[in-house]
Amino acid sequence: MQEATSTRAPVPPCPHCGETHVVRNGHGRTGSPNYLCRSCSRQFVECPQRGPVPEATQQLIRRLLLERMALRAIARATGVSRAWLQRFVNELYREQTPFEPGPVEKKRPAS
Repeated sequence: MQEATSTRAPVPPCPHCGETHVVRNGHGRTGSPNYLCRSCSRQFVECPQRGPVPEATQQLIRRLLLERMALRAIARATGVSRAWLQRFVNELYREQTPFEPGPVEKKRPAS
């Protein structure tokens, strides 16, 4: 009797939580398969072309922001995507300017 062999490649574990309960979730523009983690709902590809932005590049971006350089120029100079850069700037802004609501103004009744 012949054993059934699977021709599918093994599914990689989730890079975020490490769980192996992962399913295929379509494919990217380059044709590489996308995966979806059933535990943390993170989408990922098996072999990403780009990794996380190094700390040295993040420090350079902080210095360029202090020089008031345009975001597009910073993205071109450092080689990061504009979407990543915008998220980074929003996170910096959120950290440095905490929201503190003032006292609530009461409306006067209409006379």
